[in-house]
This record gives sequence, structure tokens and C-alpha cells, in this order.
Amino acid sequence: MASLKVLIACVCSLLGCFLPLFLCAQPYLGEHLSRGLVGIPSEQGMYLSWRMLYEDEKDIAFDVYRQSNGGNEIKLNQTPIQKTTDFLDREVDWSADNRWSLRLNGREVASWSHSKNQPRQPYLSVPIDRPEANEVAGTSYSYMANDASVGDLDGDGEYEIVLKWNPSNAKNPPQRGFAGNTYLDAYKLSGKRLWRIDLGPNIRSGAATTNFLVFDFDGDGKTELCCKTADGTVDGEGRILGDADADWRTWDKQSPTYGKIVDGPEYLTMFDGMTGRAIDTQEYIPTRYPLDGWGGVGGNCGNDNTGGRSDRFSACVALLDGKTPSPVMIRGWYGRTVVVAWIFEKGVLRPLWTFDSALPGLEGYSGMANHGVSVADFDHDGCDEICVGAMTVDHNGKGLYTTGLRHGDALHVGKLIPSRNGLQVFGIHENEGKHAIAQKTPAVAMFDGATGEIIWQDGFGRDAGRGVAADIDPRYEGAECWCNVGGLRRGDTGEIITPKKPSSCNFTVYWDADPQVELLDHISISKWNWETETTDLLLKAEGVVSNNGTKGNPCLSGDILGDWREEVIWASEGQNELRIYVTTIPAVDRRITLMNDRQYRLSIAWQNVAYNQPPHTSY
Repeated sequence: MASLKVLIACVCSLLGCFLPLFLCAQPYLGEHLSRGLVGIPSEQGMYLSWRMLYEDEKDIAFDVYRQSNGGNEIKLNQTPIQKTTDFLDREVDWSADNRWSLRLNGREVASWSHSKNQPRQPYLSVPIDRPEANEVAGTSYSYMANDASVGDLDGDGEYEIVLKWNPSNAKNPPQRGFAGNTYLDAYKLSGKRLWRIDLGPNIRSGAATTNFLVFDFDGDGKTELCCKTADGTVDGEGRILGDADADWRTWDKQSPTYGKIVDGPEYLTMFDGMTGRAIDTQEYIPTRYPLDGWGGVGGNCGNDNTGGRSDRFSACVALLDGKTPSPVMIRGWYGRTVVVAWIFEKGVLRPLWTFDSALPGLEGYSGMANHGVSVADFDHDGCDEICVGAMTVDHNGKGLYTTGLRHGDALHVGKLIPSRNGLQVFGIHENEGKHAIAQKTPAVAMFDGATGEIIWQDGFGRDAGRGVAADIDPRYEGAECWCNVGGLRRGDTGEIITPKKPSSCNFTVYWDADPQVELLDHISISKWNWETETTDLLLKAEGVVSNNGTKGNPCLSGDILGDWREEVIWASEGQNELRIYVTTIPAVDRRITLMNDRQYRLSIAWQNVAYNQPPHTSY
């Protein structure tokens, strides 16, 4: 029986290796990416990997050369490299200054260097500038590197990193008290800082309030940054937005809104990616008022008038017409949810449409929003829709469907069941307290992404806090699913495979050479062993920290360098560098970069939003 399992796994792996090479349900070609060549020292030698692009010919072949101490170049591969887009230089002399050249048809398309004095470490180091500690309302605070995103800020084909600096006193919306300012930095991979934006005292720091979108919104080949701003925000050139002297925070210690911001103007600003300059600022839609107009059937079915529910934000990028990236801003999770799509043209932000679940006929969409969002072409019309959890808004701002399953924390969208048409959505749902409606809501469910049809559901009345859908077992088609309720399930039927499940329920990452995904949690990468039903550790990153408390997220995970496997960015314990970990496991196939898949690329843009979730491809 064990040998049959191995045979099935091998067949599935081979099929997975060959099928996805040029599959891309809807490619995203809005970025002109370079080869993304990267070199990481390993115990076997220098491991090199590079990108396969959507426009590449199927029989494209590469060569790798090495030059040592400025001498003659030596071709390292005996035959053209066509099976993979990686190479292991086993003969490297670490006592020399080495330069590797990646060539296509005899022309150099990328290079990588490593000096003899350079440490041989399993990651790339990006120096960062930690903001100085500060004080507010008599309490001191310091800064920690938090969520990150990537974009080609200067149009050179390489990604730069936009990093959020989170103050140690950041708050969730219900919490009273002051929070320090949030900073956004842009860095080249060399560590050169391009700019710093100070969101100012009137943007309250926290996972629910300081989302940011990094994308090329105007199609000029250079990425912009879009986020919520307020009076006192300072752009990358030192210019202050709005009223520089305004302080809209509540200073009355007896007030239920002490330290919160429940008054004053709110803005949406588009920043230049090269300089951090504020290009255009518009009034944020919608306003927070009425403060008690955001409660409902989500979460614990409660409400407040203290800014707890009115200050719940998420955001995403969507190609609503199939070609033009739009920033989409979302306010409200537990009750009223307002989704506003914008467009950035000729240096001006303008709203396209507003979806408001408080409007007559849309009440069924209230209380259905997650602590996150996903974007995909759910109904196969070539345009993106926005799935906010148990509800999806069509590309034109109309409601596509609501499942009625209520608010939840985790959301996964993809080709989770290959035998079904289209995309599927896996979500877990909060059933807090003893409310009658909570007893009728499942803890976990899989539904059709185009129609909202529930494929399977389970755990009625139980509260699920975290959940994952990912292909970790080759014996079953598509994804397997698990959460804190029940065991490991089949994605297509919901049937329990085993009462055991992976030791983590967090992020996923493509790390080794097979088609299954690995498990990313805090500062480790592991693999589910379907034969022993245990989790095997592949990597424990030393000297780094994860983000967002018990959620244990990296700054970012995604296919930002090298071949189709994903990289993981963690901040060092000393907060003086970002460390980009790249797999050195030799590949067995080659595939186009995941960033050329539209759904995946948009997933990277929203990964930092609210409760971070891992990206998924559309195939």
C-alpha cells in the first residue's frame, strides 16, 4: 500500500511539473521584469536561479559563465539549460572574487557577484533604517519592521521593497490609548532608502487601519503607493498634507475614545514611487459617520459608537475593466461594508463606484466581510471581482452574491478543486457568543467563487479563528483544508482525511521542488508528510523575528526573485536589516514566474492588508 502511495505521489508530481509551465489563466504583463537572477551560497556551492517569463519561447535555453578575480570567463554548463531555471556551481572558489553571467543566445541578460570577503549566508541582506524611539501621552514606544510589499518603483525591472514601520504601541480599533506614527519606507535591494513617508498623528497605527497598496496604477512602468492619509501626513519630500497643526486625537482620559481618532477629515493619497511625493489627495470615501452605523451580524453581532467598528479597513488592487489597475478601499467588516473603487489617470484620483451594504436591497451583504480580501476574475468575464469574505462585489460595483456565512478571519481563493469549473473560496467563520444566528453558521466552508454556491460546510455554531486551503497531499486532487476545528479535510468534499493535521495553520510557501506547497509559520518552513501524518521542519531562520504577534507573519512572502519558488522576507532581531530567504533546493522543472499570473500578482499587493494571508495562483 505504501508503494502505491509513493507511485501516485510521483505521478501527481510529474503532472504538476509539466502542466503549469505555461499555464496562466489570466497573465499580468503590466510589469517589465528582469530575469531576477539571485545567488545564494549553499553547502554544495553557489546556487543560482532566475525568472522564466510569460513571453519566453518554450524552448528557450540559458548558459551560465563564471569569472574569478577578473580573469577569463568559464562556461559552467555542458549543455544548454532548458529543464530548469537554476544552476548549482559546485566548483566555485570562495577565496576569489566571483562574477556569474547569465546568457541568452550569447547575450548577457543578468549577472551576480560575490566577493571573497563577503559572508556566505543563506539569505540576502537589505539594510534598513529603524526610526528613533519616541513618546506620546507620557508613554515611550519604539519601532519594529512590520508588513512589506514590492513594486518596481524606478522602472528598472527589479522590485523594490516598501516597508511599514509599526510602533510598539499600535492599537486595534476597540482599544483605548495613543499610538505612535506609522512610517512607510522604500528601499532598493542594496539597502538604499529612496524615501520615508510619515502617516502622521491622525492615522492611528494598527493592522486594521494602516493598509497600503504598491502597484503601477497609471501604467507608466513605475510603481506608485496608495493609502489612507490625514492632516499632518508628511510625504517623501517633506511636504505636509492638510492642516499641519491639526490634532484630531481624543485627549480626554475619561472618554471612551481616549487616544482614538473619531473626528476630522480623512484622505486618500497617491504617492510617487520614486520620490514618495504626494501626487494627488482626495477625500476618503466613505466617512466614518455615523459611528454607530457599522455594527451587525458579523463577529459577536455587536456594535459600538467609539470607533471600534468604523475604523476597520482593508484594501486591494483590481483590474475592474480587465486591464487598468484600480485601488479599491474597503471600510467595515462586522456590519455595514462599503467598497469604493478608484482610478488614477493623468495624475488625478477619482472614484469609479461605491458599493454600500447599508443601501436598500443589499442588507444581506452586511456582516459578511473578513479581516482580509481577495481579488480574482470569479465570473470569467475578463474583469476582476472583489471577495471580501462571505460576499463578493462584481467589477461594476454591483453585488455578485452573498453566502450569508458571516464574518471570518481567513480567506483562500484559487483553483482549489481542479475538477470544478472556475475558482473556489475556502473560508473560516467566527461564531462568537450564544447568538441564535451564530449557532446556524458553519466554522468552515468551501463555496463556488462565481455563484456563492456552498460546496460543503461543517462545524455549525463553532468558532474558527484560522484556516488554510493548500495542496499538501498529492493523493487527493487540489487543495486540502484545515483549521482549528476538525482534522485535515479533502478540498473537494470536506471529508476528513485524518484527524491529524499540520502543526501550523498560517501561511504557505512554494519552497522545495515538488508541486505541493510547504508551510510557513513564524520563522520556520515545514512540510506535511502525508505518509507519517507529521510535519517535517525544512528551515528555521535564525536571528530573525516574525510579525503581528501570534499571527506569526513574515514581512512578505512571494515570488520576487529567482525561479517560480517563493522567497520569504523577515526582519533581523536587531531591526537593522531585512533578510530575504531564497530556497537552494535544486529545481526539477521550470515554470513562468508566479508574478506573471494576474491573481497571484494582485495577491502580493493585498498581502499586507489587515490579517495577512498567503497568495494563491489562479491555476
